[in-house]
Amino acid sequence: MAGGVPWPTLMKILQFPSITSISIDANSMWMGVPPPPPSALLPNHCRLAHFSYTPKRWRGVENNLVGNDLQVTYALESSFLLALVLNMSGTAESLSLPVETTPLLQMAAIEWPRLHTLSLTGQYMDLEQPRMLSLLLSRAPNLRTLSVRVAQRDGTSRPLLLKEPLESGFRVRSLTVAYPDPADVIFASLTDELTSLSLRDSPRYYLHQRHGWRTPLAIAPLLSSSECLTILKRLSAPHLSTLELAYRADGAEDELLRYLPHAFPLLSELELHRYKAAESDDIPYMHIAHVLKGVKLLRTLHLNFDASLIQINDPWDQCPVWLNTSEHIHQRGSDLVAVLDAGERFERLALLIHTRRGGMWVVFRPAWSPGLRIEYSSNDRLDAPAPVMPYLDA
Repeated sequence: MAGGVPWPTLMKILQFPSITSISIDANSMWMGVPPPPPSALLPNHCRLAHFSYTPKRWRGVENNLVGNDLQVTYALESSFLLALVLNMSGTAESLSLPVETTPLLQMAAIEWPRLHTLSLTGQYMDLEQPRMLSLLLSRAPNLRTLSVRVAQRDGTSRPLLLKEPLESGFRVRSLTVAYPDPADVIFASLTDELTSLSLRDSPRYYLHQRHGWRTPLAIAPLLSSSECLTILKRLSAPHLSTLELAYRADGAEDELLRYLPHAFPLLSELELHRYKAAESDDIPYMHIAHVLKGVKLLRTLHLNFDASLIQINDPWDQCPVWLNTSEHIHQRGSDLVAVLDAGERFERLALLIHTRRGGMWVVFRPAWSPGLRIEYSSNDRLDAPAPVMPYLDA
């Protein structure tokens, strides 16, 4: 759907029981569409199971650029989500929603027996939202995928997802949390069913460093490697195959990396976003590669070293800085692959290049791999950069 959809039109669509999924993309909006009536109900025979509404990550910045009042957007958006989502409680299987306008208070008061996937993006507005989310999780006994890629602000730093253990444990298979609290009960509640874990930043910390001043209330409480290790040691996840960590390096980094193959013997996909404790610190590229070589089943590795030497212009600019840095990156990636290729199943290394407006992955493959050994990947796995501001982003 592109553009606003009047509530009566949406109701006519949902009269067809064969329609079980609706997706509203990032370029859509509710502006200019009358809100649903307070007593709005979905058709009795509606079987809507999947609903996705994912606004742009930086829509607050965009609204500021053009002078729009985002609170007006939020009010209208909230009315639609309240009417639509609450009426899905008995049929919903997957929901992808913006946390700013999701009716968490009302959702936490009812059961969600069929919900298996919940994804929240955006930015917390107040402390009440994470509290309601904690209650909601206890109302969804069959949840198997939880993604909370929510930016934080003053007063909502590292909110707990669970304050008390669930009686049957928290049986998700995939968990993504931005800026988690190492003391969160959720980590001790996870069961052996967990196969994918992401302890990440949202938006990416390198984007926050670059554009965070445009959202002055936003904060980025990045984990340290010590805190990452504390979280991982609380897990019992022998079947974990996919892991993502974003952290600031400290004295426990080596112990953290050496812990991975012992705690997670089936680990095959690893993504690390490593930030230096001080700008003058050296980056131990080769040492990290040698340690990660011990992850025996490692197949793909994504690395963001946050190295200032690769904060360059976009490659299509073809400027001398890019051309010189390109040679350096190629050599660095080839050296790392030569070490990692000693692993039994290693297939792919991706290094993140920091460009003027965002980033891109450079992919390296071992010598035995068919096709290109070095290529510039698409923007998958990357957060969208903030919108361009004339003069300031030149």
